[in-house]
Amino acid sequence: MDPASTKREWSDFIARLVAESDGPRLTAVRIAELPSYRGIPLQDLLPAVTRDFVAALPGLRDRRPPGPAQDVSAFEKTGEQRARQGITLADLIQGWAIGLEVSRADAFRWVPPGEHREALLLEAVELMTAWNHLGMNASVAAHRRVELRRARLAEHDAANVVRGVLLGAPDDLMLGELERFGVDAGLEHHAIRVRPRESFDLGEIERWLGTSQSAPKPNGLVALIDGDVAGFVADPPADLAAPVCAGVAGPVPLAAIGEAFRLASRALEAASATGRSGLTEFSSLGLIPSVLGDADVGRSVLDRYVRPLELDGRAGTTVLRTVAAFLDNDCQVPQTAAALGVHRNTVRYRIGRFEQLTGCSLRHTAVLVEVWWALRRHGMR
Repeated sequence: MDPASTKREWSDFIARLVAESDGPRLTAVRIAELPSYRGIPLQDLLPAVTRDFVAALPGLRDRRPPGPAQDVSAFEKTGEQRARQGITLADLIQGWAIGLEVSRADAFRWVPPGEHREALLLEAVELMTAWNHLGMNASVAAHRRVELRRARLAEHDAANVVRGVLLGAPDDLMLGELERFGVDAGLEHHAIRVRPRESFDLGEIERWLGTSQSAPKPNGLVALIDGDVAGFVADPPADLAAPVCAGVAGPVPLAAIGEAFRLASRALEAASATGRSGLTEFSSLGLIPSVLGDADVGRSVLDRYVRPLELDGRAGTTVLRTVAAFLDNDCQVPQTAAALGVHRNTVRYRIGRFEQLTGCSLRHTAVLVEVWWALRRHGMR
């Protein structure tokens, strides 16, 4: 079809569409029936729908699709407005689909008869589709930007509350803030600290803990603190064997959660140093947190019981492994030999070599405790 020969037909076609069509109102009426649009009065929906129709009208009149530098501010305004109104992204997209459906129906209704009818209709529908997709994409992007800003603000608020409760002395006002996040401040909670991994990120951790704000009743509140996911939960996760390292302590009233968080943090560090994964209670770690935390004692026992063996090279490393197995098997030579797959006399020789190089005897209880401490510290390096 030659555009020049149909210029008047096209102009009349578009003029009639504008004059006769009730497209914006019909679109707004149908959009109002979508789930997240319910409750918004029609008179509040109609201006934005009309603005989007009007923004695309010059391109339709000029018979041109949108270009790469097309002004999309009108469509962006619609997306931002819908995000602030709480309209879901799915309903926003569905609204644009409704608008395109109404526009196509109008084109079929008002296209002039004659030999150019099919060509005019095809061109109109193609242009309407192009402008609708432009508007939809621009409004969706704007909607998403508003959602991300609001999510960042919500995360910032949550982090401030979590930090205040865990690291400070929460007052009644701060505890009252927890209601905004679905936390019952009257319940006792467990302090928790989790070290994320690439395969088990913040979102996975929140689902594991049940603290996602999208849950019907959040189990607690967490936030990122110094790279770890930290917070408090009413109930520990039922699945304790998650592929992350986590420390937990409690339950205690939220007013006293700071001390529990300190213990949960120590549990995390000790569990991480010993290669554990899943949820670890501080009370289950025995002396390990002390072995990790007391650097002065650690250096002292390492110098006395490990350094002399390290100076003996590979043979000394073998002796250290044998002594560690000896302690793990309650100082029983037969069990140690079986665990290592060596003869009992080999175990006795290596134990003797250890005592020779360190000048100590593993028959003394105090020495056993110090050697155990040294070997645990050595394994955490």
